[in-house]
Amino acid sequence: MSGEALPPTSPAPPEAGLPPLVLRCRTWPRNLGIALAVSLLLSGTALLAQGAARPEAARAFPWQGVAILAAGAVSACYAGRYCLSRLVLDEIGFRLVGPLVERQVLWSDVREWKRRPAHGGPAAGVLIVHGAARRHLFIPLIYEESQALVVGLAQRGFPRY
Repeated sequence: MSGEALPPTSPAPPEAGLPPLVLRCRTWPRNLGIALAVSLLLSGTALLAQGAARPEAARAFPWQGVAILAAGAVSACYAGRYCLSRLVLDEIGFRLVGPLVERQVLWSDVREWKRRPAHGGPAAGVLIVHGAARRHLFIPLIYEESQALVVGLAQRGFPRY
């Protein structure tokens, strides 16, 4: 540090676009989905083990255990697909990224979309029809600031408020 003047620096180049908006799952749906999956899987396993330990009760318990294990598998699939995933919105499109899903949709590929109310489920959702094959994608609105997806779909691009 000698007090010499620093050489002039060039200003940083302007960014090409906005950074991606990463939406993570809210805390209560994530914790509820994981807790439900774990409790159903453990209960089904315990019922199957109890039926295997007592042969006289084996007629009724395996079917109950299998049904509870199936419900636990569905719950674990929901938790892995949506609760542990994140929704990423950028200039090109949006994508759902998680342990069980990696799906990207371009804004220009969206053919139609419809907001679905929460009928018997944990949250409202958006049903999106995209691509030439008209594939369906359902995204529950359990992510923080998930209204940004609805705004982006209405604007057919990155949400601008």
